[in-house]
Amino acid sequence: MTDATVQVAIAGSGCVLPSGWGVERFWSAALEGRSAISALQSPLFYSERVAAFGHVAEDDHQRSRQDVAQNLQRYCPPAVIWGVSAVRQALAEAGLEPGRDDVRFGLYCCQGGYTHPSFASYGELLHECQTGSGADMQRLAKRVLQERALDPFLVLKSLSNGLLGVVSLALKLECESNAYMQGVAGNLAALREACAALQSGRIDAAIVVGAGSELDPLALAALAEAGVIGTDGSQNLHAFDRRGRGGIAGEGAAALVLRRAGDLPARPQTCLTALFAHPRLDSLSLPDKQVDLLIGSATGDPYKDADLARALARAGAAHITSSTALTGILSGAPSLVDLILARQALQAQSIPPVCDLQQPVDVHLPFVSGGPRHAALHDCLVINRDDNGFSAGYQLQFHAAD
Repeated sequence: MTDATVQVAIAGSGCVLPSGWGVERFWSAALEGRSAISALQSPLFYSERVAAFGHVAEDDHQRSRQDVAQNLQRYCPPAVIWGVSAVRQALAEAGLEPGRDDVRFGLYCCQGGYTHPSFASYGELLHECQTGSGADMQRLAKRVLQERALDPFLVLKSLSNGLLGVVSLALKLECESNAYMQGVAGNLAALREACAALQSGRIDAAIVVGAGSELDPLALAALAEAGVIGTDGSQNLHAFDRRGRGGIAGEGAAALVLRRAGDLPARPQTCLTALFAHPRLDSLSLPDKQVDLLIGSATGDPYKDADLARALARAGAAHITSSTALTGILSGAPSLVDLILARQALQAQSIPPVCDLQQPVDVHLPFVSGGPRHAALHDCLVINRDDNGFSAGYQLQFHAAD
C-alpha cells in the first residue's frame, strides 16, 4: 500500500534543451532572460508562416551522442539520444550508477514527437536519388527494395516506448518501467507512478524522463492547425505579454531522479508534496494558502495567456514566472522542465524573470520581469496546461539542511 506520508525528493536532474546541454546552461539562460528560440532551420523543408523553432544546437547533440553506445544510435532519433544524456546527468548528480549500487530502480518515460515517421529518412534518400530532371525512380526502388537503404528502424523510432527501450539498454536497467504519452498529461502520469512506487517501497530510485521534437513538417502543420503555434512568421514567443503573436514549438529532453527523502543524506532538499490535475484549469485544486513562487506555462497568445493569468491569480502567489519563452512549447517534457526550474529557484533563493516581458496581460499579477529577483522561497507551485485544456499542478517545498 502506498504511504503518502513518505516525502519524495528530487535527488538529481538533467536536460538537453535549446538553451544548451545541462541544467546549468538552462538555469543561466533563465536568470538572464535569454531565449534560445531562433529561425527555423532544416535542410529538408522551409516555411515562411512557421519561421522559428526552439532548436537543440548541433554541438549539444554531438555531446549527447557520447552518452549512447554506437550500436544503439541506429535505433535513436535525436530526441531519444538527448533523453539518455539527460538521464545520465540526473543519475550523476544523484550519485547513482545502475548495476553498481544496491538500489532498485523504476523507469518512467514520456516520448513526444513520435506520431510521425522519420521525415528525415525519406528526405535524405530522395535527395540522394535526385537528378537534374527529377528523382531517379529506378535507383530509388533499388536502394529501398534491394539495398534496404531506407532507415530499417523507421517503425521502431516512431513507437511510444522507444525512449524507454533505449534508456534501459543504454543503462543496462532491469526494473519496473512504463512508457507514457507526451505532453502535460504524460508527464503527470509518469510522476504519479514514480511517486507511488517510491512511497509503496517497490523501488528505491525513480528515473522520470521526457524527450521529444516537433521538427517535422507534418507535426508543425498539425500544431499550426490546432492553433498551438503561430503562423504569421513571428520569431519571438512573448509569454504573458500583450505583444504575443502565438506559440513557437521546441525540442529537447529533461530527466529527474526521485528518491525517498529519508533515504538521502542531511542536506537541502526539494520535495514534491502534491500532484493534482483537472480537465479544466479554472477547476484545478490549488493550495489553500499563498505560495512563494508560481511557475506557469504560457501559450504566446495574449488572449489565451490572459485567461491563464486569471486562473493563476487564484493561487495568490507572491512571485510568478514562466520558462516557455526560453525553449518554445515542448512536447516531451513540459512539466519536467518546469520542475527543474522550480528546484533551481528554490535552491538559489532567486527567481528568473519571464523572458522579455514588457506588457503583462495582467498588470496586477506579480510577474517577475527585467532581471532575477531574490526572495525567501519555501514553496513553489508549478501549473502546466496542454493545448487540449488538460491541466496539472505540482507543489514543491524546500527543506534546508538541519
